[in-house]
Amino acid sequence: MYNNSLISPNTTTTPDYASIFGGMTAGLIIFFVFLGLLVLALAIFMIIAQCKIYTKAGEKWWKAFIPVYSTWVETKITGLAWWWCPIFLGVSALSGIKEFSYVPGFAVLIIAFNYSYNLAKKFGKSNGFAVLYTLLPIVGIPMLAFGSAKYNAKADTDKNGIFAVEKDLVK
Repeated sequence: MYNNSLISPNTTTTPDYASIFGGMTAGLIIFFVFLGLLVLALAIFMIIAQCKIYTKAGEKWWKAFIPVYSTWVETKITGLAWWWCPIFLGVSALSGIKEFSYVPGFAVLIIAFNYSYNLAKKFGKSNGFAVLYTLLPIVGIPMLAFGSAKYNAKADTDKNGIFAVEKDLVK
């Protein structure tokens, strides 16, 4: 016959996973709520910074909120030719296709640098700032928006940006 008095109560019962994971679940919920609020605050900050850049460039701040129109306005602010806007929008749309994302994704990066390059020139910034603005917009956009840089619409930029052809080579 089996004697139950020799077996400890802790060895015969299974652990209560609900109580073990209950505390972890509450901690994860708190973490993700905090993370969500942090991301929301950062998004609002970046939106305000983008609106400030539009205002510095002489555009209305609300134009930053309209998806396709804001790209058109950015093309105008940077001094690029009008056809850069549909190229940027088209390549951006192509980069969203999973099977076809690497080449357009790289092209979006190059075109974004083209925008950043001309924008940096319009605000009197260096080529290094254009790289920063392209690769780390979370740093570059607030620096441009809240820094002392002034927009100069007559700054020496080319309608093709980094793809400009030297006049001497064309002859």
